[in-house]
Amino acid sequence: MADGRLARFAAALLALSLLVGACGDDGDSGGTGPAVTTPTVDAPGLPFTYTGPDGVETTVTDVSRIVTLSGEFSEIVYELGLADNLVGVDLSSVYPRDVMRTKAKIGVERVLLPEPIIATEPTVVLGDVDAFPPEVIDQVRGAGIPVIILPRYEGVDAPGAKIRAVGEVLGIPERGEELAARVDAEIAEVLALTSGLEDRPRLVVLYATSGAQTLLLLGENTVAEGLADAVGAIDVAPPAGEDGMLALTPEALAAGQPDVIITAERGLNSIGGIEAFLELPGVAQTPAGINQRILVFEDLYLLGLGPRTGALLREIALELHPDLGP
Repeated sequence: MADGRLARFAAALLALSLLVGACGDDGDSGGTGPAVTTPTVDAPGLPFTYTGPDGVETTVTDVSRIVTLSGEFSEIVYELGLADNLVGVDLSSVYPRDVMRTKAKIGVERVLLPEPIIATEPTVVLGDVDAFPPEVIDQVRGAGIPVIILPRYEGVDAPGAKIRAVGEVLGIPERGEELAARVDAEIAEVLALTSGLEDRPRLVVLYATSGAQTLLLLGENTVAEGLADAVGAIDVAPPAGEDGMLALTPEALAAGQPDVIITAERGLNSIGGIEAFLELPGVAQTPAGINQRILVFEDLYLLGLGPRTGALLREIALELHPDLGP
């Protein structure tokens, strides 16, 4: 399967698993109709005109009713102090749980429909190039709603860049800069902590799709780019294509001989938990599998590249190198 098709396939499976998971969690089901009217925030940077990677020029004049198309943008909007202005979020928006569970759910980023988005009566919709299908974005724009499509951000520099971009388009660049600087500093602290390490374990980030029908390695050109180096490890994932995801064979995983495997919680749970994961062909033949060195993190925390990225990197670094702790 070509890399682009593989990435879309993986994302669709992830979207489906998020949908199933959310439907099974009564506490997070959220509403389906328009949320109550929210106050207009003081946004001195508005109006703001933005031209996205899709080539569309969009002017934002009002951020009183915001819809986000992926979880990391919901988290950023929350951290920027605009939680009350969020009237619709996608199903990957799970943090903070007590806030996101009250928001109307508009679907999932890679399987969007126009009706749930438009029904929230947003004044701006915020997503990135992974929002799919593009025809839905066009339909929402056709309804007169500004839709901001940001580029895909990758690597440990991504959180700060993403936060700054969101702050700008929402008319609060100073708040964006303040939050981004804090997150950048947290990441820099971890990089400084791990920079001189010589004993670096071999590591892979492995995503198991629902039922382990496909194992995907996340390396260069994905959200996992640079993660291993940042936490004091060596990424042993085989080279992948432009989209960075690689459908994994058991032989390729075993050949990499990772000492540690990092994976996302939802995929792990979908295949029956850690015991079933350890029995997957390829996993069982690695030092990580033999020694049961599997690190499991909630999906948005691991893959979102949001404001908690510094905390994630520190947590992984201390798991790999306990002597770095206090």
